[in-house]
Amino acid sequence: MKSSCGTRFAFLVLFLFAVQSVCVNAGTGSFHKDVKIHWGDGRGKIHDNEGKLLSLSLDKSSGSGFQSNDEFLYGKAEVQMKLVPGNSAGTVTTFYLKSPGTTWDEIDFEFLGNISGHPYTLHTNVYTKGSGDKEQQFHLWFDPTREFHTYCITWNPERIIFTVDNVPIREFKNSESIGIPFPKIQPMRLYASLWEAEHWATRGGLEKTDWSKAPFTAFYRNYNVEGCVWANGKSSCAANSPWYTQKLDQRGMNRVKWAQRNYMVYNYCTDKKRFPKGVPAKMKLSCGTRFTFLVLFLFAAQSVAVYAGSFHKDVQIHWGDGRGKVRDRDGKLLSLSLDKSSGSGFQSHQEFLYGKAEVQMKLVPGNSAGTVTTFYLKSPGTTWDEIDFEFLGNISGHPYTLHTNVYTRGSGDKEQQFHLWFDPTKNFHTYCITWNPQRIIFTVDGIPIREFKNSESMGVPFPKKQPMRLYASLWEAEHWATRGGLEKTDWSKAPFTAFYRNYNVEGCVWANGKSSCPANAQWFTQKVDLEGEKKMKWAQSKYMIYNYCTDKRSSLLSSFFLTFLTKLNNTHTDVHTTMSPFKIFFFAALLAAVFSFSAADFNSDVNVAWGNGRGKILNNGQLLTLSLDRSSGSGFQSKTEYLFGKIDMQIKLVPGNSAGTVTTFYLKSEGSTWDEIDFEFLGNMSGDPYTLHTNVYTQGKGDKEQQFYLWFDPTANFHTYSILWNPQRIILTVDGTPIREFKNSESIGVLFPKSKPMRMYASLWNADDWATRGGLVKTDWSKAPFMASYRNIKIEGCVHINGRSSCSPSSSWYTQQMDATSQARLRWVQKNYMIYNYCTDRKRFPQGIPRECAPSA
Repeated sequence: MKSSCGTRFAFLVLFLFAVQSVCVNAGTGSFHKDVKIHWGDGRGKIHDNEGKLLSLSLDKSSGSGFQSNDEFLYGKAEVQMKLVPGNSAGTVTTFYLKSPGTTWDEIDFEFLGNISGHPYTLHTNVYTKGSGDKEQQFHLWFDPTREFHTYCITWNPERIIFTVDNVPIREFKNSESIGIPFPKIQPMRLYASLWEAEHWATRGGLEKTDWSKAPFTAFYRNYNVEGCVWANGKSSCAANSPWYTQKLDQRGMNRVKWAQRNYMVYNYCTDKKRFPKGVPAKMKLSCGTRFTFLVLFLFAAQSVAVYAGSFHKDVQIHWGDGRGKVRDRDGKLLSLSLDKSSGSGFQSHQEFLYGKAEVQMKLVPGNSAGTVTTFYLKSPGTTWDEIDFEFLGNISGHPYTLHTNVYTRGSGDKEQQFHLWFDPTKNFHTYCITWNPQRIIFTVDGIPIREFKNSESMGVPFPKKQPMRLYASLWEAEHWATRGGLEKTDWSKAPFTAFYRNYNVEGCVWANGKSSCPANAQWFTQKVDLEGEKKMKWAQSKYMIYNYCTDKRSSLLSSFFLTFLTKLNNTHTDVHTTMSPFKIFFFAALLAAVFSFSAADFNSDVNVAWGNGRGKILNNGQLLTLSLDRSSGSGFQSKTEYLFGKIDMQIKLVPGNSAGTVTTFYLKSEGSTWDEIDFEFLGNMSGDPYTLHTNVYTQGKGDKEQQFYLWFDPTANFHTYSILWNPQRIILTVDGTPIREFKNSESIGVLFPKSKPMRMYASLWNADDWATRGGLVKTDWSKAPFMASYRNIKIEGCVHINGRSSCSPSSSWYTQQMDATSQARLRWVQKNYMIYNYCTDRKRFPQGIPRECAPSA
């Protein structure tokens, strides 16, 4: 069965963090010197001495805005923005380039607000000589109000590229050769603003601005422009700048396709109502990659989703007594609802023997505990085959569980479960099942999360004989769906509704006992390529929460190894003496691969050291929670001491108003001249970010603080924090991304922890005298008890017992260092998210920075 489990190794993937040839935030600009707040009567404010952070606000009297001091003829302009949270309907937040005059040129990012719980619309446009009408609109794959995200416009003589967090979403090429104007003569200034446009911005003006929520505020930081400065009628331009000749490489074009396929909500190039006779010939090239993509894929019917299906003609709502509804004339949108009397569901008219089925879904929002939303393939009968996507609801603020399974001949027990890297209730996301004779691939938004291979050669059944129908449903399963049935359905929130759209199946239609199947269809031989394997490893290492392949309580692996050994013994009497070296090596590697998956167990590895019952080990040692109330906090420690090691821990921090609390994960030795390596998470008020505080102590002396904000919400999901400590360096990582390296610099007189064994500790405690804004913000005990959760502890280390260390120097971590990729990612983190560094604190060290901070150290 092992081959059916796929792979799940820790893998550092740079999917959205990768340094592309598109915008990488330099962050070298200053709002003080580079821009002026030119309107708003005090509503625009620069918040720091260095000019890195600026806010714009809007109330019923006025909005606000700023403009660059310089004009540019071509350039690359980027900024990080955090948009107006909550009910932002009727507001527009902008970042754009524009020339003066009545025949102006303009390149736009405009963020159209929405009512609470509904996504912003990112509106892009290009004007030349006063003429625009080239709108493309998007929803985003994240919540742009919770964290800062980077938006970039690259404008050179050949093209304009719009990027979001380094992902290109649109390319507008210079097509003057076919008569399409392109902005290349008029210098433009950079502008940003927050203003009211309730007459059109949200649902065409149907949703008005709720002024009781004013003032509305948006934040800008790390503004930077590299461009050809225009002064006195001339352009000072470094033509050898990379952005000046920048274009999209193949990977960039693929990412544009991904963004446009999954998140584009309007494209002027495909607006048949606007262009009933088709897009004018002269405009086609200006439609860029998206138009090419639609032509090649929509009309050529390739393996990428073509969304040619219709709920009217392809499915029937087969139960629910009116609770399932097709919402539009074209049959593109369908809803299923659930109340206390009944749920609802639909099924495909046709059966398929192999196929590729996909749909976009938006799940039940809010408190969905006890509900299950599904999309799956299933054959009839008591020995059925089945391939499942099931979304298990949860209480408000807690994530859905995506449950996958494969049944063959009525037997399943092949569950893998995931949390998702987005909120599946806020927007539509694409879920796809590819089923061919060799494998089943589950994908989410184009990212493979699971591959179930045909392993019949090893005695593992695979669904390949029974035709299956496509089903979807929304139903109640409160007896098991949420926390094993502990959380019940809150029927006061009914009816619950989930939405499906863009349904499509490409498959081998089964009729009259025969399969009509184009064997040359791309999906029929599809497998996961190298890039797909990297993405799958990323998804499984970050978001998988259960894998039947690593469940020690299951006897499945034992059965597999028994079968394996039996087969070997059929040809070799003595496995140990007569097996070939290759088979011995293969079997040993297989055993090592399987058991390397097994996470450590809190029951066997730690003691809850204090808290009088506030620390609890749950789920057979797989989960540990710490809580804090006014009387006490809590903590745990490892049973073993280590002299060097690598320790990983997944942590989900205290949500909401956590001001005054400190959640920790650290190594520490005993005594008054202790060594220590710290992760400390300093809580904050609701809506403000945690501060991640790191430090290194040697012989009782620390003062080596570096502090960070995180690029995600550490309270929404579990994230992995790692300490690697070997004789040469300490590396602190977050979700596989290094954030700090502290090297052994004893050669220049800097102390390094290398002689004292340390225990691993974790705790949740009150420090409202200093933790949040230096103690100005106190703990709100009305919110107690506060709770943090820990899971998937993994310790590889040199165990220290009776004064001796048992350590294998051949372990990879023992000599690990930072390669070029890791160093690039470290620089990215420290440039964008570091908020304090002792190495640059001149007030603290007026006589000069510490020796280890010198570039040569």
